[in-house]
Amino acid sequence: MDRLVECEHGEQMTALMSLMLDGLLEDPDRHRLDKHLVSCAACRSEWEAMQQVSALFEHSAMVGPPLGFAIRVERKLEAQAKKRRQLFGGLALVTSSLSLAGVTAVVVLALVLGIMAWNRFDSSPAVQQGTHTVSQVASGMGLVGKGASLFLGDLLLRYGAPLVLVLGIGLVVLVAVGAWLVIKRPGSRHPNGYA
Repeated sequence: MDRLVECEHGEQMTALMSLMLDGLLEDPDRHRLDKHLVSCAACRSEWEAMQQVSALFEHSAMVGPPLGFAIRVERKLEAQAKKRRQLFGGLALVTSSLSLAGVTAVVVLALVLGIMAWNRFDSSPAVQQGTHTVSQVASGMGLVGKGASLFLGDLLLRYGAPLVLVLGIGLVVLVAVGAWLVIKRPGSRHPNGYA
């Protein structure tokens, strides 16, 4: 058996052969391919093999997936999504519990230390002066709050309707986005026509 010499235009000709099999090759390129196949034994051999494979696919019956395949795949995907959600939920629960326990411990410790310090330094003039300063700061904060309240009240009287409209639109947008996120959340069921 004689040995086929590799063609220097092999990649180009293979692309043209593929287009020819799909019926997408235009006349100038078809003539170029035909002329090349007459003179190149390697490409002619490749063309014959491609035609045989194409004929095999054309005459073979298409085999579909086994009965229930899509349902089994969907169930497996749902089970994996459920495991991910459970894992995420468990991690969120543990994290929030630890955070809550940590915050509670810090608050209790601060209260105990504060009570102990108050009992120890209650009669100290510096503590009494500090207490007086804290109450003055709190009173000042109350005045700032009253000023903000008056400002917001005046703002509502002047621009109440547009503000209510903007807030209403914002609320509707937030509700719509929230509903969309609930509907499109990962793991939500989307039928594909097989089930």
